[in-house]
Amino acid sequence: MQKGSKNMSSRDVIEWFYLPESLFFRKFTPLAYLFFLQAITGIPKPDALEDFNASDFAIRFAEKLYDYPYWLQDLSHLPLFFVFTWMAHWFFGAARSQNSYNLKAVAVSISYAVFNEGIQAIIPDRFPSPGDLFMNLAGVAVAAFVYSYMTRKLYTADS
Repeated sequence: MQKGSKNMSSRDVIEWFYLPESLFFRKFTPLAYLFFLQAITGIPKPDALEDFNASDFAIRFAEKLYDYPYWLQDLSHLPLFFVFTWMAHWFFGAARSQNSYNLKAVAVSISYAVFNEGIQAIIPDRFPSPGDLFMNLAGVAVAAFVYSYMTRKLYTADS
């Protein structure tokens, strides 16, 4: 993609989502998303926050966070960890070959998926869930598969 070009093709957009040009963006965005993800998955339930005399803002935020069906909370793990794994590929760089994905990105994503679920054992009114861990890991696996697929397509198109 040419810098300053105003006419972006669909391939330019795909390449940007695959690996943005800006090194700052590729490093900062995944770290910001990591903190966001930990914040939304590590907040205790509103009742626990009230017991700790937390701020009204924190309690209202937790109420909004937990104000949707439980099954939807479970399903939300997959896209959240899909995005995390995708951004981990940005952070660690592109795949090294046509039939590949970045092993560091996948290893960090799996480790964080396990950590994110395990840390809930010490958060009041929260508990680790095998179902949530499965959905976290499913998000990692789907992202790695799609990223690998896109790598093959982009390498094939370039040759």
